[in-house]
Amino acid sequence: MDMDKEKKYERMYDILLDYEQKIHLKNQKRIRVGLKCLIIIPLIFLILLFWTGSSKTIFLVLWIVSLFILAAYLIFVEYGDYKLQEKLNELVDREDAGVEGLLEPGLLDVEGSIRNVAKKVDETFCIKEEGGEKNEEHN
Repeated sequence: MDMDKEKKYERMYDILLDYEQKIHLKNQKRIRVGLKCLIIIPLIFLILLFWTGSSKTIFLVLWIVSLFILAAYLIFVEYGDYKLQEKLNELVDREDAGVEGLLEPGLLDVEGSIRNVAKKVDETFCIKEEGGEKNEEHN
C-alpha cells in the first residue's frame, strides 16, 4: 500500500509540473501579445487621427490610457507567473532554483546587441573623423 501512495504522489507531482509548464508557456504567449499590442495600438490611434481629422487631444488621452492598461496587464501576467513558479519551488523544496522569466533569452540579449552596434558605430565614426581631421591638416 505504501508503493501505491508513492506512485500516486509521483503522478500528482508530474501532473503539477506539467500544469505549471503549460501555464508558463501560455503566459509567455500572453506577454508576446501584450508587447505586440504596445506597438499596434499607437499605430491604430495614429491612423485614426489622420483618417478622421478629429481632435489630437482625444487620441492622445486614449493612447495614454491604453498604454496604462497594457502595462497593468503585462505586470499582472508577469507577477502571476512569478508567484506560480515561487510556489512550485516551495512545494518541491528547490530554494536555490531561480524563477524563470517570461521573456525569451533572445529578448534579454537585445541590450547587449544594441551596445555592440553602438560601439561599432562609434568606432566607425571615430575612424572617419580622425581621417577627416588628418585630411584637413594636410590641406
